[in-house]
Amino acid sequence: MMRVLEFVDTHAPYLRETATLQDAVDQLDLYKATTLPVLDEEGVVVGLITERQVFNALYAEWLTAAQQVPTPQLTPFRPHALTRKNSPITHWMTPNPPVISEHAPIEEAIALMLQHELDTLPVQGEGKLIGTIRLVDCCQAILEADESDSEAP
Repeated sequence: MMRVLEFVDTHAPYLRETATLQDAVDQLDLYKATTLPVLDEEGVVVGLITERQVFNALYAEWLTAAQQVPTPQLTPFRPHALTRKNSPITHWMTPNPPVISEHAPIEEAIALMLQHELDTLPVQGEGKLIGTIRLVDCCQAILEADESDSEAP
């Protein structure tokens, strides 16, 4: 049975509770991530923020306008985004997100991600974040397990 620990990214980016929307944009861009765990001072996962949540927070007025006009220009809504860029991510994140143990089977990680419509899941060891696992990592695990099964005599 393949375990989460075998596929966890221990260098995954994260944010602290004190981070802002601008910090989230910077980290998401720098690491080409789609989801960031949010940690308290002890390293415990207290939230998740996705790039879609960041966009929705920055461009809420554009999203409202897009319900009336097919694709409004973003430029007129930039001042709204600029006023929110220093807003704390705790206002926009998903609190108390699902986390998975490093010792859990890959199938459990997949089930949690599908249930919560996530593509990245925080991985805990001894109650603290040790990294993340992505849905694509789980796909890789399944394909590797399939290869080793087919190579068996």
